[in-house]
Amino acid sequence: MTDIQKVKVSRKQFAGLLDYWLWGFLSEKAVKKTAKDLGFKIRTNEDFSKIFEELFVLDMWLVVYTCEGIFEDEDKRNECLDIFHHLEYGRYLGKEEKSFSDWMMSIAPRYAEYGKAMETEHPSTPLWVVANVFNKRLFGETKNDLAFQTKVIVYKGLFVKHLGEAIKQYDID
Repeated sequence: MTDIQKVKVSRKQFAGLLDYWLWGFLSEKAVKKTAKDLGFKIRTNEDFSKIFEELFVLDMWLVVYTCEGIFEDEDKRNECLDIFHHLEYGRYLGKEEKSFSDWMMSIAPRYAEYGKAMETEHPSTPLWVVANVFNKRLFGETKNDLAFQTKVIVYKGLFVKHLGEAIKQYDID
């Protein structure tokens, strides 16, 4: 078995790769497919905005969570994630009046909510608790739907697994 040679990239390039990964899941087509797969009906622009925003925050948090689990160099990781968050701010909110720091402060509680959920012990997996948080944020209350919960767990579990494998292919300077 031969060793796989890692691709050398700068921190900015790596943040760009994370951005590319994220938006592969957040294109209009991908969000509509995810909504359909989860059984979330998009009838209005508000429905689309609601699921898009929650997927945006959850998927960004999953990028952070995955990077935190893989990077040994915290300074390098934090710099990459800072660049990544600036890219997302520019892409998502660049034309609004909210400053970058205000935007980060507005998503921090949601990141904390997902982080706390991931640290919660659950008989099957902590992802069950993460799915509960997503479920509640999306529907306003926890929808007792085993299929929904399971689909969120599988979807997000695969997201983390595949992103983790992708991250390991890069040597970040």
